[in-house]
Amino acid sequence: MKEHSPNKVVKFIFHAYEKVSADLKLRLRYDNLSQTRFFAGIVKLYLENDPDMMKVMHKVKENAQSMGKQKLRRTIKDLEKGKDIMEQLGITDSDKENLFDMIEMELKDYE
Repeated sequence: MKEHSPNKVVKFIFHAYEKVSADLKLRLRYDNLSQTRFFAGIVKLYLENDPDMMKVMHKVKENAQSMGKQKLRRTIKDLEKGKDIMEQLGITDSDKENLFDMIEMELKDYE
């Protein structure tokens, strides 16, 4: 079984029009950000279910029509419900990280 390291750096590659690439580089230069920092920041916000990022994702999904409007509304409602439950249970982001670390350690025991 192949070992997966959480600290191993991987590369993301995707295609974009040349104009989009040039415009992005100009905007990032204006904001004094590298492409790596920009995309790493976006991915981090997405994976953490950042509320502002979820609004952006809602727009992206609407524009891409990757989900029906009803399913999109249900997804947003589920995310909000999950956040409320976590708050009611008093589970912090730190607690979630600790849980993931414990699960990862448990999985290593089975390898």
